[in-house]
Order: sequence, then C-alpha cells, then structure tokens
Amino acid sequence: MARIILLVAVLSIALLLWHKIKTATGEQRKKLIIKTVIGVILASLALLAATGKLNVLTAIIGGLIAMIPRVIGYLRYLPIISRLYSQTKQQNTQQNNRQTQTAKGAMSEEEALAILGLKPGATKEQVLNAHKRMMMKVHPDKGGSDHLAAQINKAKDTLIG
Repeated sequence: MARIILLVAVLSIALLLWHKIKTATGEQRKKLIIKTVIGVILASLALLAATGKLNVLTAIIGGLIAMIPRVIGYLRYLPIISRLYSQTKQQNTQQNNRQTQTAKGAMSEEEALAILGLKPGATKEQVLNAHKRMMMKVHPDKGGSDHLAAQINKAKDTLIG
C-alpha cells in the first residue's frame, strides 16, 4: 500500500511540474526545467542511497572514468570522420543540385533523343512510338519510377514541342 501511495505522490508531483512548465514562458520555463532535472537527479540519488543501491551508480561512474583514456585515443580519428562526413555531404549536395537542374531546366534535344533511344532526325511517329514503349516499361502505375516517367514525358515534349 505504501508503494501505491508513493507512486500516486510522484505522479501528482510530475503532473504539477508538467503543468507549471507548460504554462511558464521563456526564461521561466528554462529555469523550471533545470530545477526539475536537478531535483530528479537528487531525488534519485537519495532513493539509491536509502535502498543501498548507490554502489551500482558508483560502479557505472568508475567504469566510465576508466574508459576516458580509450575514448581520448579514439578522438584522433575524429578529423578523418569529419572529413568523410563533409565529403559525403558535398557529394549529396552536388547530386541533389544536378537532379533539380535536370528537373527544372530545359532538356536538350540530344538528351531527349538519348532518353527515348532515338537517332537525330526522328519523325513525330517514331517519337510517339518510343515514348509509348518506354512508358509501358516505367509507368508508375505498373511499379515504375515517377522520376523516369517524368523524364520520358519531358523528352517527348522537347522533341515534339
């Protein structure tokens, strides 16, 4: 029964704090959150000390302190990781720029012919037949790609006008 009363008390305090934090503005909210976090940490430490389980926390902290030299050793790899991350980010940006330029910009006649698999000087009928054949393969309703279908349509529009 004591556990239920304790649980109800903790939940009541949590709900009151939640309500106070939600109704607070700006700087008050920040101060309340900091005070709440500090209070939770202190209450947890007191509970662990009262139940005799504080040694578990001490062991965890000791283990983390023992790992500090190893973590510092791994920090030497940080420049390599950050360089790889920046290269990957740059490549993704370039690829996105190319895709948006292709999607937004006008398609050249050579590109349109290459997409439809035609040679220069193709007739309107050849363009329409190639368009139909390609759309049957990549239409989104048949599990194809929206992007490819859009490119094929754009190629047809470029060649036919």
